[in-house]
Amino acid sequence: MSHSWKYSEQRERIEEFLDDENRLDWQNFSVPEDDPMEFEDKNDLRQQLYQQVGQANVVVVVAGMYVSHSEWIEEEIEMADHFEKPIIGVRPNGNERLPAVVKEEADEIVGWRQKSIVNAIAKHA
Repeated sequence: MSHSWKYSEQRERIEEFLDDENRLDWQNFSVPEDDPMEFEDKNDLRQQLYQQVGQANVVVVVAGMYVSHSEWIEEEIEMADHFEKPIIGVRPNGNERLPAVVKEEADEIVGWRQKSIVNAIAKHA
């Protein structure tokens, strides 16, 4: 799950949606703020993220407009493309606009509803 730490509550809410769904057996490869990766430089971080995206079956991107200003979220989207991983964009409540990179790269964009998110993940995973 790609996200910005500044908006961790959105990531946590999606995790709750997935935990509450019995038909999904899922594993979270995102990096929580309270357990950050240790890395020597940007290249080392890039390699660690590359490994995590490679393990995922699907990449979920919380598609707030901050994505347009996040180098790392855009790189994770590029990594998902490299590995041919499906990308699910989740439109946060109240967002009318989506970042261009999410609109262009997402295999599916869903609203902020548990059923929509779970169905998209199950469909693409």
